[in-house]
Amino acid sequence: MLSRITKRKFKAMCFYMSSWLLGCFAFILLYYFGTPNVFSFSFYLYIIQFSIFTGLSQGIYDILILQDDKDHRSVIPSLLIRSLYLSLTIVINISLCVFIEHLYSTGSLISENSLTALCQHWSENSTRAFAIYSFLLGYLITFIRSVHKKFGTRVLINTVLGKYQEPTEEERVFMFVDLRQSTALAEELGNFKYSSFLRDYYHYLSNCCEENHGEIYQIVGDGVVLSWAMKKCLKKPRPIYCFEDLKLCFQRLAPVFQKKYGKIPSFRAAAHCGKVIVSEVGNFGSAMAYHGDAVNTTARLQTLCSQNNYEFLISEELLLKLKKMEKYHPENKGIMELKGKKRNIFAYTLDFSLDNLKNIS
Repeated sequence: MLSRITKRKFKAMCFYMSSWLLGCFAFILLYYFGTPNVFSFSFYLYIIQFSIFTGLSQGIYDILILQDDKDHRSVIPSLLIRSLYLSLTIVINISLCVFIEHLYSTGSLISENSLTALCQHWSENSTRAFAIYSFLLGYLITFIRSVHKKFGTRVLINTVLGKYQEPTEEERVFMFVDLRQSTALAEELGNFKYSSFLRDYYHYLSNCCEENHGEIYQIVGDGVVLSWAMKKCLKKPRPIYCFEDLKLCFQRLAPVFQKKYGKIPSFRAAAHCGKVIVSEVGNFGSAMAYHGDAVNTTARLQTLCSQNNYEFLISEELLLKLKKMEKYHPENKGIMELKGKKRNIFAYTLDFSLDNLKNIS
């Protein structure tokens, strides 16, 4: 069975290859529509091969070489290296497709005839136009994936479709995750080192969230708000699995953080569910916003976690809706009085001791 990290990389590779396929066929419609070449089987085979080769090449650069992360080099060197890599990739893959086509027709991969065919192929205006189009397409695909990573699939698609321009009601689960002793950490590490600490912390936290089909709603200082559609949590308690993964992830990374910062992240969280209004707010620099009692209640529960030193607090309303919760040994903490709210709720703590956690491949 593939690990979730491998699955995530496989999905990213599929995204690059499918994007190149769509982009190259769009070029056919724009450039070749109405010409005899568009009906040639060898022409389609050439396009498919080029799309797969180039999609794999770009995926290898972004996912394996850059480790599917932001490029930490300065802007100009980063652009130059990416441009050079993309240009060489396009030239090599176009040439390789010509050689493969010659192999199908003559039985030889590289020969005098295939080199002549390659020179003739590059002398055509359509080939040069396709190479320039492919270079621009590569940057467009990188941009789309960067936006997708920033906003997530659901928010990106719904924003493009304009779904939330008018307020919409949804039932969602919210989980507030708070970094412990953040003030002491900031004083001890200093601004720059603490900022780097938070960056690494949120990097792995966002991976755990994405692997459990969640969305990052907000990052505010040392706290983060995660969200799930309620219907996605009915078969599997995804928010609980997410917190569990966080515990295991930072247990494995403890030596790395200890060596780099002298400190290991520890955190607490609270989860609740309810109906909220989803809408796009603002004009310039607009953002998705959730309005409703569920968000406020989750925030109050998270405050109680800090006050009572609980690791995880979950509302009874959410606990009753989730399955497979027995292994976490829910403990009733009684009625919780929430500041600023008239209605009190029952809340439970969960057991996330390391010997109680599941093994994750």
